[in-house]
Amino acid sequence: METFALVSRATVEEIVGYRNQALSLYEEAWGAIETADQKIKAAALMAARCNPSERHFTSSHHQEIKDFYAAVCLPDRERYSRVARRLIDTQVWAYMVERTDLERLMDKEAKDQLRQQMAYIPEQVDRHSGEIINEDEMAKGLPPATVENIHSTLQMFIAESNMIFRRGIANAFSKLDRRFKSHDGFKVGGRIILTNAFSAYGGWSYTSHHRDTLIDIERTFSMLDGNLTGSYTSAIGAIEQSRRGYQPHQSETETSYFRIRGFKNGNAHLWFLRDDLVEKVNRLLAEYYGEVIGDKQPTEEDPLGVFKLTPAKNFGFYPTPPEACDFALKDLHIASGMRVLEPSAGTGHLAGRCLAGLVDCVEIQPDLAKGLDRLGVFKRVYCQDFLTLSPDNTGLYDRVVMNPPFDRERDIDHVMHALKFLKPDGFLIAIMSAGTDFRGTKKAQAFRTMMQQMHATYRDLPAGSFSSVGTYVNTIAMQVWKDGREQRWNGGRKFGQED
Repeated sequence: METFALVSRATVEEIVGYRNQALSLYEEAWGAIETADQKIKAAALMAARCNPSERHFTSSHHQEIKDFYAAVCLPDRERYSRVARRLIDTQVWAYMVERTDLERLMDKEAKDQLRQQMAYIPEQVDRHSGEIINEDEMAKGLPPATVENIHSTLQMFIAESNMIFRRGIANAFSKLDRRFKSHDGFKVGGRIILTNAFSAYGGWSYTSHHRDTLIDIERTFSMLDGNLTGSYTSAIGAIEQSRRGYQPHQSETETSYFRIRGFKNGNAHLWFLRDDLVEKVNRLLAEYYGEVIGDKQPTEEDPLGVFKLTPAKNFGFYPTPPEACDFALKDLHIASGMRVLEPSAGTGHLAGRCLAGLVDCVEIQPDLAKGLDRLGVFKRVYCQDFLTLSPDNTGLYDRVVMNPPFDRERDIDHVMHALKFLKPDGFLIAIMSAGTDFRGTKKAQAFRTMMQQMHATYRDLPAGSFSSVGTYVNTIAMQVWKDGREQRWNGGRKFGQED
């Protein structure tokens, strides 16, 4: 993919020079307004001497009189200067982003976020204290348009341009129907399905995001094909041409990259015509999601209950970030004295949230196990592969919390083994790969069936929940009771459930 050059420092200095001159002129303008305000007030005092009795014979309701008295209104100097600076800076940043052409790397969501960041945010002032009460919101915007700020910010954008592009691809495909078997969330197949893309009248559904998604997909394919200009809407135009009419009907059309078939039920099937571009997309997705998932989805047909006893590469170690811990354990209840287990505990981030109970940890890596032991807060730390540990050695637990290795469906193996450690009325929460809900392997299908029978529910973790520890893998947090009681997680859904 093309590397974008920075705007030259000379150009930045020229633009910032104009910006600074404009601010200086606005300051002079304020001084002129202040002088005019003083003269008008002096004139008003002099005019008042014309009628010492203070009796008025002219009506102030006439428009020209209102305009006369409102000819000059002196603004607050500090606020006037702030507004001038922020207005000009907004224009400068918009121009700089346009000059680098970074926006064509971005999907619609990223563009919207950048525009929101560049947007002018009105001040909200407390009417009693006069203090600005939304400074935190205003601070989220881009910094003042100085030469150094612009140069360093653009350098950051350029350095992250490949990541911005890969993230845009991932965002586009992640918005598609997660249950569609030719798209498992990490690797694109030969086709995709756009569910409920069309309305009952045959045209695009106003509630569907698929139109924007298709534009993003065409943009991706075009750029990977070396076409760096254009609106990327040829597929949209072809579909709209074939869907003309006022009732549902089947349609078919073809562009340089896609063959698209629309159906009466409102769905559309889209086939990719360029295998070379699909391969490039998958390579970029693999780089984005990280080696733990990447392009290494399971191809073997392991039955449920047959575990992979060889450790994952780097032991699949991705510590659970604090926000992911909060999300997964939000509704977890632990009474005093309950026994809690975290398998494959790593640095114990989940276990550390469960100290109301008696917490045991299992960790295969000796250094990490020693670190857990040194914390002095866990009842016992087992230094071994969790899959080789037996509940006969540990006893049963009231709660299990876990973030197991994901690759090659090891997360399913670890959850299946962890269920053996629960008491009959025990409860388990596991962070798992999002592919668990829709992958078509024998093991994944059998696991979903079992979880449905046990009335397990799950929620999607926010996108990028593990980005701080080096992977953008999509994840879910699942909860299940050992006795299969049906207790719906707030905001959760069952495996296989329609979105």
